[in-house]
Amino acid sequence: MTCPVVIVGFPPAASCPPEKTWRAAAGRVARRLHARFGDAVAVAYADFLSPEIGAHGDVEARIAAGGLVPPVVMVDGAILSSGGKLNVSAIERAVAAALAGPVGVGTDG
Repeated sequence: MTCPVVIVGFPPAASCPPEKTWRAAAGRVARRLHARFGDAVAVAYADFLSPEIGAHGDVEARIAAGGLVPPVVMVDGAILSSGGKLNVSAIERAVAAALAGPVGVGTDG
């Protein structure tokens, strides 16, 4: 099983240093997730209002409608967070839970 993680951020301002962009932050998150989970996690990044956001039309529509605020983090298809900072620990916990699968399926507990 592979757990998809999608991070949607804003495009950088012209004066923003490359290492201070949402794309750079998402890259740091991806490296940490790959270090912990290897190929079991697939991380994708998209800037809002860029061609790459087309693969995540539902998120694009919710941001445009004001229901979500970048950065938006989706883990295994579910919105984990919207706005603020990227919480790597929360993302790691969500990925670990997704990879573990549903609790109690096929068991008594």
